[in-house]
Amino acid sequence: MAATVAAGSTTITATMGAFSDTSTLTVVPAHLVSIAVTPAAPTIALGTTVQFTAVGSFDDGSTQLLTPLTWSSSSTSVATIDSTGFASSTGTGTATITATSGGVSGTATLTVSAATLVSIAVTPANSSMAVGTTKQFTATGTFTDSSTQDITTTVTWTSLSAAAATINAQGLASSVAAGNTTIRATFGSVSGSTGLTVSTAHLVSITINPANPRISKGTSIRFTASGTFSDGSVAANLSGLSWKSSHPNVASIRGSGIAHGKKGGSVTISATASGVTGTTTLTVGTGTLVSLVVTPANPTAAAGGTQQFTATGTFSDASTQDITLNAHWSSSHATVATIANAPSVAGNANCIAAGTTSVGANSGGITGSTTLTVQ
Repeated sequence: MAATVAAGSTTITATMGAFSDTSTLTVVPAHLVSIAVTPAAPTIALGTTVQFTAVGSFDDGSTQLLTPLTWSSSSTSVATIDSTGFASSTGTGTATITATSGGVSGTATLTVSAATLVSIAVTPANSSMAVGTTKQFTATGTFTDSSTQDITTTVTWTSLSAAAATINAQGLASSVAAGNTTIRATFGSVSGSTGLTVSTAHLVSITINPANPRISKGTSIRFTASGTFSDGSVAANLSGLSWKSSHPNVASIRGSGIAHGKKGGSVTISATASGVTGTTTLTVGTGTLVSLVVTPANPTAAAGGTQQFTATGTFSDASTQDITLNAHWSSSHATVATIANAPSVAGNANCIAAGTTSVGANSGGITGSTTLTVQ
């Protein structure tokens, strides 16, 4: 785990025997000013759980999902919380949940009620899946006070026919062979269930998107994959994929499908599921970033809404590329809008109040900006 010390760029190197790999880390001069904990004021039933997350706001208007953090509960007789923000109720009452990073803290109020579970609904209802795929199920509980709650991580999951499909503790089902099964969620004496059909259709091919892209060294790209099944159906976003780069020293790829170019060359990117593999070629250029443009230019958005921005870089080899994932995003007036940097939401501005703010993107010292008007 890297700990930042001051603004600037550094090369992180990992070495094992004769093998080594590097990555560039850029530290920007932004300071954490506040932490927002979500959900902010949840009410859960005794015996159930809730996952908290924390988003930090920085003095340059950027926001970032924070991890790791120090989590604490003001009353462990009401709820305990672990190092990942996962809280478990222990008694009725109210507890203040606190997330701390350095000297900055944020809080949420957790209420544990005495309501008891009446019924459980399992979704998706009466669905089907192909052999060798996965499907996420959700359990929603209805309680005596008429409240409802996602209790997916609290219930005990079972598949009545493990020969057709199995299911793990988080409600993720894995198909095994064609057939039918019942997926059941149980909490105490209450249970809910739904039917699941595993069809004879099986995955026959995987297509990786985008196809044969080019990026510059030091930048990243997000790959997705679609699957075609033997019955002709297509799944637009396959899950449970195993991603691989043929030459990780040229470009590495994470389990999320985000690849990072390290030096000039070409690699084969592969995605594998259920014994089926799809490939594409990723070319890493050696051009250096010379300019950056933020789009859309000068947009107007409503308070309480969001605005997605994109950073497009032009490189010394005349190539252009979406570098939204590589840029550090900032807002000059955080009271008007903040902007996220996490890979899943990079460049997404949260519009807070009427006014104008300059939205900027910085990649290795090359910057671009535009004006966001919030009404």
